[in-house]
Amino acid sequence: MTEYEIFNMMYVGFISNSIYFVGMVLLTWLGFRMANNVYNSSDANMAAKLFTSLYCVLVAAMLFYTQQIGAAILNTAVSNLEVSDFQESYERMGQYVDNPLTIGGTVQTLFVVLVLLFQLAITWRSK
Repeated sequence: MTEYEIFNMMYVGFISNSIYFVGMVLLTWLGFRMANNVYNSSDANMAAKLFTSLYCVLVAAMLFYTQQIGAAILNTAVSNLEVSDFQESYERMGQYVDNPLTIGGTVQTLFVVLVLLFQLAITWRSK
């Protein structure tokens, strides 16, 4: 496989992964709307709070998984660069894999947890 083909396959994977990410952003926004509606409702019962919480947890899990798929796409491309003996590109792209700010990295995972905690705090706080 040529270097061009490896990068092309990586970008194709990123494009499809980004479509899932757009869907996760929409579902996350909907989770904030649901949490806010539960908070503002004077007659919100325990079931509404539980189902909203469950929804937010599931969306956060799917968002985390979408980020991990992106990380797997990047890792696969870097591994293919190494196997195909494109040492210069492998070293350059390997820096992205090891960075905590990379896709699916520590910072993105902490961000997902922060968003989830924010949604749950809105849902469960008392008025």
